[in-house]
Amino acid sequence: MNAPKWVKSLWSGYPAAGALVVVFGVLAVTSILKKSATSDETVHLAAGYSYWHHNDYRIDPENGNLPQRWMGLPFLVGHHTYPRQEPGMLDEWQVGYDFLFNWGNNPDWLLLQARAMIALLGAGLGLLVYGWSRRLYGRLGGWISLVLYVFSTAMLANSSLGTSDTAASLCFLASAGCLWRVLHRVSPLTVAGSCLVMGALFVSKMSAALIIPIGVVLILIRLASARPLVVAAGRTVQIAKPSRQALVFLGLILLHVLATWAIIWAFYGFRYSVVSASPVQQSETARRYWQNYQGGTFPFRSEIEFLAKHHLLPEGFLLGQAHVLKFSQSRPSFLNGQYSITGWRSFFPYCFLAKTSLGVFVVLILAGAGAYLSWRRRKGKRPPAGEQTVRQSLYRTAPLWVLLAVYWAFAISSKMNIGHRHILPTYPPMFVLAGAAACWFARPGRVAKIALVAALVFVAGEALWMWPNYLAYFNPLASGPRNGYRHLVDSSLDWGQDVPGLKAWLDRNGLSNQNRTVVYLSYFGNGSPTYYGVQAERLPGYVNRDLFKGGRLHVSRVGPLTAGVYCISATILQSVLLEPFGPWSRVYEETYRSLLADMERIGTLPPDQQAAIVADPMVQDKAGLFGELQLARLCAYLRKRQPDDHIGYSILIYRLTQRQVQEATDPNLGLPAEMTPDRIPLRARLTMERDMDR
Repeated sequence: MNAPKWVKSLWSGYPAAGALVVVFGVLAVTSILKKSATSDETVHLAAGYSYWHHNDYRIDPENGNLPQRWMGLPFLVGHHTYPRQEPGMLDEWQVGYDFLFNWGNNPDWLLLQARAMIALLGAGLGLLVYGWSRRLYGRLGGWISLVLYVFSTAMLANSSLGTSDTAASLCFLASAGCLWRVLHRVSPLTVAGSCLVMGALFVSKMSAALIIPIGVVLILIRLASARPLVVAAGRTVQIAKPSRQALVFLGLILLHVLATWAIIWAFYGFRYSVVSASPVQQSETARRYWQNYQGGTFPFRSEIEFLAKHHLLPEGFLLGQAHVLKFSQSRPSFLNGQYSITGWRSFFPYCFLAKTSLGVFVVLILAGAGAYLSWRRRKGKRPPAGEQTVRQSLYRTAPLWVLLAVYWAFAISSKMNIGHRHILPTYPPMFVLAGAAACWFARPGRVAKIALVAALVFVAGEALWMWPNYLAYFNPLASGPRNGYRHLVDSSLDWGQDVPGLKAWLDRNGLSNQNRTVVYLSYFGNGSPTYYGVQAERLPGYVNRDLFKGGRLHVSRVGPLTAGVYCISATILQSVLLEPFGPWSRVYEETYRSLLADMERIGTLPPDQQAAIVADPMVQDKAGLFGELQLARLCAYLRKRQPDDHIGYSILIYRLTQRQVQEATDPNLGLPAEMTPDRIPLRARLTMERDMDR
């Protein structure tokens, strides 16, 4: 007996899709309930509060404006402490840290609210993926795309964090779709929708400019198609001549430019200055901020200076563009044991291959194979009624292909190789196209259908198995999440999120009070181990803001390391952000031996003299460098062995005896097994701010 049509619609249409999207939201939000703030979240949250309450755009200008405002909406109600910042240049990272941990606010509640808001954007993006795929490939195609999206570890990881990557992914896909729609039907609704979404994209992420080449290519494809253009403004007319269509498209371009320009100004409070203050204070603040971009060259520098000189765009927006363009020219990067400050063309392709479920690749192969077989079967023949030719199919999916092609071309050429998240906007269009695999259910035979269902089940199973550590996902080809730290670090794996997990592990193992065993911690991130109650002797890390005193990181120990439990963030283990960047080298060894002698002399002094000497700023710098070198030499030793345990795959645990510690740090016992002839001068390997945007 056939079920009623409304019943079929309920279980196979938008209501059921909405229910699956709710599953996505639940997985995303629950996965971060016991995760600490990632490196970027502190500054994002402070920016969201500052934008709404103080109309101040000095914090986090390099990450747009819309995502911070969106995640800051819950901060409009309730009581939060956020002292007004005096005009001048801010340490935005310190302000972000203070907002969460030093001003009496509840960091867990702030994080939960912001993360839930981003999860809502992720849910909306899932519905967009489903709707677009369903329009192209029917209900079954929509479901295939939605399952891939809902159980994508990449989307779950980034839709559960208070950052800007999910918002940018949503706006990129929506902008491409709305633009393609308005190129076929020009009406007040389609024009307004496309302009609004385009403006939202430009205040979501500084990479929004990629929509310009995407739009140019789509316009060229549209003109080459020789299809009529429908214009519905009062009365409906069709324009067939490409020359007249080009004039209409030129008008649309101007409308989009004007609308985007107005939206950018609106999001910055229709004020040029980055700070709300007197004209004199605004001028001085601007002078200090623009000094950051005076030295060196970077793309579009003269254009940005022209726009700033004539106040054609808000200063906060222009500062963000300048920041991204300058500091994306060189960043410390790690890939499979290799180190670089200018990146690799293979970095993002490798991220995609290592951090995407194998089930997704199976579905993509089936989708491509199905399209190819359909083309072979229909070659030279009229297609059956209701079916599309390959040319028609490619045309309908053009915005998806163009978005993928342009974004991937940009990613491969990028020198900022610090995180898999930077290719997140390529996943939604890929999932939409994967809906083409539904064609196998219209064919005889069972093998492809079984393979397709098995692949979808595998994708879902992996996502459930990885909960709550989605950021640390690596597929079996990359030896799984346990070995992820050997392939990628930073925001691809270790973003400072597992401090609560470390605290729970220490409690379970009876190490919280350090009565019998010394616990050492080297932490990467902007969270606060102190806030979460982690009791450990602190080794150099990045940035250790909970150890700052008077705006300065103080070094309290200069003695040798001892036997104990070493908890080391994966990014630190690979020496990506330590002063001795990269593998251990002869110049590091020489400097380490020299500083070791100095530290040993200080260590022989009486405690009162030792404390007085270590308090000197110059000795602090020397001791700080020694500490980083000592840790880097230890890490070179540890990279040769497997960790004894891990926290969320991002904090690695090593239990070391006194003999092992001496083998790792005592130069009298020989040179480390990892030794390169590189002679990279310390503190000169990369001219950049240590506290720049991560």
